[in-house]
Amino acid sequence: MSVTTSPHQLPATLGGLRQRLTYNWAFTFLEAVLWFWSIAVCVPFWIQDDNYAYGWVVPVLMFFFLWRRLGSQTREFWPGVAAAAKDARRLNPWALALVGVFLFPTEVLRAEYHQSGVVLWGINLAKVAFSMAGAWWLGGRRLWMLTLFPLMFFLTAVPWPSAIANAMTQGLMQNVASAVREIMLWCNIPLEQNGGMLVTSNGPVGIVEACSGIRSLQSGLMISLAVGELLWLSPGRRLGLVIVSVFMALLSNLGRTFTLCWIMEHDGPEAMHRSHDLVGNIAMWSYYGLIFLLGKVLGRGVEEPWPRTDAGSWAERISALAWPNVPDFRPLFATTLSCFLGVHLWYYLLAVQTSPQTKPYFTPRLDTDPANKIQETEEAVARALGATTSVNLRRSVPEAPMGFVTAYHLFWKPGPHSRFALHHRPDICMPGQGWKMVGKPEPLKVTIGGNPLDFLTFNFERDGLKAIQVWGVWRDGQAVAFDYNKSFGDLPEVFKPWPSNRHLLGVELVSCFMPYKPNQVPDLALLTRVLPQMFDRHAPPPKH
Repeated sequence: MSVTTSPHQLPATLGGLRQRLTYNWAFTFLEAVLWFWSIAVCVPFWIQDDNYAYGWVVPVLMFFFLWRRLGSQTREFWPGVAAAAKDARRLNPWALALVGVFLFPTEVLRAEYHQSGVVLWGINLAKVAFSMAGAWWLGGRRLWMLTLFPLMFFLTAVPWPSAIANAMTQGLMQNVASAVREIMLWCNIPLEQNGGMLVTSNGPVGIVEACSGIRSLQSGLMISLAVGELLWLSPGRRLGLVIVSVFMALLSNLGRTFTLCWIMEHDGPEAMHRSHDLVGNIAMWSYYGLIFLLGKVLGRGVEEPWPRTDAGSWAERISALAWPNVPDFRPLFATTLSCFLGVHLWYYLLAVQTSPQTKPYFTPRLDTDPANKIQETEEAVARALGATTSVNLRRSVPEAPMGFVTAYHLFWKPGPHSRFALHHRPDICMPGQGWKMVGKPEPLKVTIGGNPLDFLTFNFERDGLKAIQVWGVWRDGQAVAFDYNKSFGDLPEVFKPWPSNRHLLGVELVSCFMPYKPNQVPDLALLTRVLPQMFDRHAPPPKH
């Protein structure tokens, strides 16, 4: 970047600020647009996943913390940090532009694997790093340290990678169930535990993902960090507040689950369902209130005067920073813009050429076979699945080891939920209910409606019980070939760094589940006979 004026020669006025920003328009534009992109890629999770619903407030708090920290600095701070800023103009603009090439596969990966926490963390870590580098160039170490916490705070709203979130959620579900069972036994109330399910004398209480405590843990981490900053706590007290909030999250959820089990045992399922949301809200808001009260008890740290009125206008403060030290980002801006537009133009052309499935090809046999009975799906589970249509069936089968077989069918129209429909598969979901997978999935052919279809068989065991599950998934009527050795993350396909139309297609899933006792021999052929009695399938139209 060609700069002929030193950072202290321009007048400290609004016009001077505009002139400085004009010198670095590509940097300023990238800073704004990349923050918008970082927030935008997280918004679908804040909308769809209750665990991250708190994410909406995080960007607001982040910018407020930045504004408050900068607003508490003295008049002498601004020229001082500018003098200590690091001149980065020597960085080759065209070498920086090469970084923008990585935006193409990153945006493809984000579109293809919508729920990939690894991708989202990569995007947001890169954005935070870019802002921190800008602080280093504009104000050196002091400005970098001042902006470090607000910038890192934004990461509390970024969804955790599924490998971490799933393992932690499943562990919490089973541990909470075990702890509640022990407490109920101390109260002379025996319960039966099946993984994340507690069975009382009046019925089961399922500890699903929303009740595992993961939501309290994630939101409590954000709130404890925010309270520490709002109350100007010292670093040691902030750390103590975070640690205590983690234990409080576990205790809060334990109390919530215990209360619901107690209500189920004494007042029955209707009373438990009526109280479910109320108990959850009381536990959640009490937990948040206790975090704030604990922050007040810990006392304030070194409070900075804020807002300062003796440090000049914001235009004067910001224009005093070393704006000419920022390297030339115009080539990088052109590269990133070209890559981003190229990806989405490619997807637009694919969307024009794609005829997605908008209706399910499978239909449950209800009117034609009264032996199939619909079972109610828990509201929290249905919301997490986000399927366009879903049905859960139970069929009495005298030949089956336990006298019944269950099955379910899910269909997602193309949309946000269809992008991560393939996360809902047995080896991920069943361990959350205490089932342990035995062996590897094996292929199986089942003929439904005259159509030979590809399924997989899974074997599970839990607490003296075993089960076999037949499971299949299709995109636009075509079977998805799972390869567990070459999968990317939790998905079956190998990533390719160019756009495909798979996230533009409808997804359909069918499964059949048969439990049996260890001393019994499961009849896999029985399931191949029962599935066609529970579902019909219309062949999809031929592909052109």
